[in-house]
Order: sequence, then structure tokens, then C-alpha cells
Amino acid sequence: MIPLREAVGAIALILSVSAARASGPGWIDLLTGDPVSDAGLLSELRNARILYLGEAHTVPSHHRVEERLLRSLASETPPLTLFLEALESRDAPALSRFAAGELSFEELARTIDWPRRWSNFRDYRGLCLLARERHVRILGMDGPSLLFHRIARQGWASVSPDERKQMSLTGVRFDPLYQRLLQLFLPIHPGKGRSWQVRAAEAQEVRDDWMAEHIVRSLRKTGVNQARALVICGAGHLRFGLGLPEHVASRLPLPRRILLLAAPAERRTASGADSAGKTTGAPSIPHASFEFVARPLADYLWLPPDSFPVKDEPDHAGECPLGRRQNYSQRMPLREISPEPSRQKPRIYGRLTPDASSATRIRASRLSIGPAS
Repeated sequence: MIPLREAVGAIALILSVSAARASGPGWIDLLTGDPVSDAGLLSELRNARILYLGEAHTVPSHHRVEERLLRSLASETPPLTLFLEALESRDAPALSRFAAGELSFEELARTIDWPRRWSNFRDYRGLCLLARERHVRILGMDGPSLLFHRIARQGWASVSPDERKQMSLTGVRFDPLYQRLLQLFLPIHPGKGRSWQVRAAEAQEVRDDWMAEHIVRSLRKTGVNQARALVICGAGHLRFGLGLPEHVASRLPLPRRILLLAAPAERRTASGADSAGKTTGAPSIPHASFEFVARPLADYLWLPPDSFPVKDEPDHAGECPLGRRQNYSQRMPLREISPEPSRQKPRIYGRLTPDASSATRIRASRLSIGPAS
């Protein structure tokens, strides 16, 4: 199984051979390794009833992609509902007033105390205004942060049966695969030890279950045959189809697609409420640590502008291996990725595996989906 960093490195190798350089933003089909046009992506997404879009909360380009996707999907049938992790399920009354034009975006934010709960809430202004303009219903799906923080400190066992029943959490099931994956991304804080990782991973999955319950409840209320959802949340809730998609599917198995937005190389400050704790950047995790995950990362990956300004290494004669000369003076600092022979052919990412016989070496900026958020 190839995790994100190795997958995108292999994608860059393929594109460097076939197209000289991958310069602009765009979508990659992670099952084939091929670039996908916007029109081709939209055509494929028409077959899905639930679209999951995984963001890094504070990356501006991600919010622009979300707005473009919403604009394209809003006019299609069945009617679309927009679910945002950045909003809570209890915000529904205020969101209804916003949709009716009774509240401005700023008034909505004050009404639900959004600035305290989600520091970069203004990044969602364009998305919310567009949804209102296109008559797309907006619903929050996040839950009570105090509950999730308590689980992160004391564990799931600290939630009594009565509390679980009251909050519709009686059916929570912890997936060992997802729990193991989450713990890879969670830091070990001084004085807390590994037991904190276990509790924090539990909190994350309880949060996923909460969001899944409210998504499914809303879709059933609309009518399953008339339901279509665009779910926007942190990428950590969606990787490998674990977490939120898994909890939704256990309740309502509808056709779905998972899209992830890769962040640029430079790190951004973390934002938003995260029950499992925040880190300021993606930890460095060895490739081998992901080998236990035997499923695709997602269906599609969006690469930001100039993600892979590919540099071909000159040969001894001063020529590039593909017969091209390039000016490298304006390149950003890059990290070298050298293709190595694969000991085992991946079941799904076969086309993403670099050819061991290729003399091509590429340089690619670091891309990260980031820790769970």
C-alpha cells in the first residue's frame, strides 16, 4: 500500500515522463494515476450520492476549490445538501435564518458564536454565501467539543450509558484499522504517554460517529431517493475511506466518492476544534508504517498550483534525460524523491509505482494532507 507522500511522488514521475512538467493545479485519479479534467471529474461524480471533500482547514486555495465544486454541483439533481465540519448540528435554526436572508454572514457568526469555536470561520464566507445564492441547504455536523475533549482525557469509558443514549451514541464501534491509523498521526505529549494516543483516537472516532449520525438522519429526512450530499471536513476524517465515510456507510450505504485536497509545501497554522488535539504540521512517518492499510487513499487527489515543478537531472553530456533544457533559477526549494524498486506490486496503485529501470529522477515539493483534523 502506498501512502500519500510516496503516491504523489510516483504520480509526479509518471507526469514528468508523459507531459514534461505538471505545472498547474488539477485532479489526479488515484486508481489510475491519470490527470482528470474538471469536466471528467464532474461526470464521474454524478454517479455518487455522497461526496466527501477533505481539506486542510486554513489553506485558502482549498476553499476556492470547494466553492468551484459547489457551483458546479448546485444546479444538478437531486438537490444538494452541504454539510460542514466547521459548523455544529445545533446550528440548524440559525442556518435556516441565514438561508432565508434574515441573517447576514456576520450576524450568523455572532449568533452561533462561531469566532470562538472556529478561528478561521471567515474562510467559509464565500462557500456559505454561494450556497445561499444557489439554494443549497447548509447543515453543521460537528458535535459538543466538551464531550470529545473529555473522551480524549478520560477515554470512551468515561461516557455513561445514559449519556450515550441521550446523544445517540449507543452504536459506536471502534475500527481497529482506523484506530491504528489515527495513532500514527497523534503526537505523544510529554507526561501523557501512549495511553493518551489511545484515548485521543477514541475521541476522534466518536466524533466521526456523531457526524455520521447527523448526516444520515438528515438524508433520511429528505428522502433517501432524493438525497445528495457534499460533505466538507478535515482530510483526517476521510483517509482510506475510514472514519466518517465508514460510519456513514454502516448506516446508509449509498454510492460515494472521496476527494482529498493536497496542501502546498509550506505549513499553515492549525485551526478549528479538534477533539484529539492539534499539531502544527504533519509528522514525519516512515513509509513502512502505512503498509498495514490495504485500501486506496481516496478516489481523487487535487494538487495545488506548481505542486511538482519537475526538474530533470542533466546527464553527463549536459542534456536532460528527456532531451529538454530548463531554467531552474526560479524554482522553489525542493525535496528529491528517487524511485526505488517495489518489493510488492500494489493491488490498487499499480500505475503509481515508479519503473525501477527508469533513469529519471525528479524533485518534488513536500505535499501533505496533514494530521487528523
